[in-house]
Amino acid sequence: MKFSIITATLNCEHVVEKSILSVLSQGYADLEYIFVDGGSTDGTCDIIRKYSVEFQNIRWISERDAGISDAFNKGIRMAAGDVIGILNADDRYAPEALNIVAKAVSAHPEHDVFHGNMIRYQGDTPLFLLKPSDVERTIWHEMPLNHPATFVRRRAYQAVGLFDTGLKIAMDYDLMLRLYTSGSRFWYIDEVLAGMSYGGVSDEQVLEGLKEVYAVSVRHGYSPWKACCWMQRNRLLRMVKNMIRKAGLHSLLQVHPKFRAVPSGKDCNR
Repeated sequence: MKFSIITATLNCEHVVEKSILSVLSQGYADLEYIFVDGGSTDGTCDIIRKYSVEFQNIRWISERDAGISDAFNKGIRMAAGDVIGILNADDRYAPEALNIVAKAVSAHPEHDVFHGNMIRYQGDTPLFLLKPSDVERTIWHEMPLNHPATFVRRRAYQAVGLFDTGLKIAMDYDLMLRLYTSGSRFWYIDEVLAGMSYGGVSDEQVLEGLKEVYAVSVRHGYSPWKACCWMQRNRLLRMVKNMIRKAGLHSLLQVHPKFRAVPSGKDCNR
């Protein structure tokens, strides 16, 4: 079973090496690592080039694109793997993540989407473990999965298409909703698979992201009235969560079943 891991980059020399090392240290033999750079003007490409010389399984391009969805799509078109993972430049995989996913994929050949738990970070400091939501219960009004901890069979992309380049934030939600409504089956792995730092577009542009989730769900047949109610609810919850996080009161988040204390030995920085 071959994995294709895709990372889109743009002027991220200060974070990308940590992501690279988290992939290269997986110890998984049949792996290709694809970088789609949007024309970085800092040292990002120098870092990628350095590792591509040493590791023959790294492929990369650097050219202007039409946004993150376009970059993801370029990577998917380049991919030769049976299973595709998308890791943003400031995210990282947990040790043994690919081996854990490979076992699940082999054990469940009828499933297309494999996803697990994720640790959220402030810089290098782990804040809490984030579990995914129940897909059946929440898919129509929020992104239920942790995107860096999600892996999709290439056959599923071939069935439903790639990322919507008209979306700037909720492109992963749109893809998961299309997979769900097309009958793809999701398999949850109760393991920490990835780590994600705060500061990305979805964290900085909360309202814009919620508006896209609203538009996507309605486009796929959800009630506009219900979608609006959920958007307002989720906006309030995100505001409260961000206030708690910025105040440093991360333990308060653990009253919610999705947020857990980081288990000992599960820090993705190791």
